[in-house]
Amino acid sequence: MSQRHPGARRASSQGDADDAFVARVLDFTNWAKGNQQVLTVAGVVVAILVAGALYYQSYRSQLTEQAAEQLETIHQSIAIRDVEGAKVDLATFLDRFGGTAYEGEARLLLGELYLETGEPQQALAVLGPLGSSPRRPIEFQGASLLGAAYEQEGRLDEAEDTYLDIANRSELDFQIRDALAAAARIRHARGDDEGAIELYERVLEEVEVTAPERGMFEMRIQEIRSSGSTA
Repeated sequence: MSQRHPGARRASSQGDADDAFVARVLDFTNWAKGNQQVLTVAGVVVAILVAGALYYQSYRSQLTEQAAEQLETIHQSIAIRDVEGAKVDLATFLDRFGGTAYEGEARLLLGELYLETGEPQQALAVLGPLGSSPRRPIEFQGASLLGAAYEQEGRLDEAEDTYLDIANRSELDFQIRDALAAAARIRHARGDDEGAIELYERVLEEVEVTAPERGMFEMRIQEIRSSGSTA
């Protein structure tokens, strides 16, 4: 009994695959002829989507450039101490350029100006979206100002919580130190000397033994203890 040569089997398999491919091409061609309108509509939709994406990208790029130019102008107003004008311009800036890469910087500037002019409620409204749950460096800056705004408003519980949140979230030594020191200052002002000392001791854990500022925190602990409020 004769056997079929392996090469013949491979050639037959290749031929079958080619035939199947040709059949699929023919099927698609016939389908396309019968559904030309659908394909035309689909092509138009794809073209619109591509054009829309390109337009949006160009729009965002132009918006970012405009935001940078406008913010530079506002910096100049602040430099010449036109504080009221800068506040108006920054509020307008946030309305127009909110969502751009410069929104955070604008909120920091406006919040700081509100604090300088004794308007903590406005500062809280501006800084809340930036600093209420900090993760990025600029958000930690916003949280520090947010804590200051709570202090200025007399909402010391919320100020202390904000500072402690910074200390617990931040990975930067100076931010942790400053936040703990601010929270300790609030506790001491409210008569919670033991709580203040606890936080100042946490500060010392974050400060190098040879750091010049270490002596200042040690002195604060001694001052609180010598006041007789804590045994």
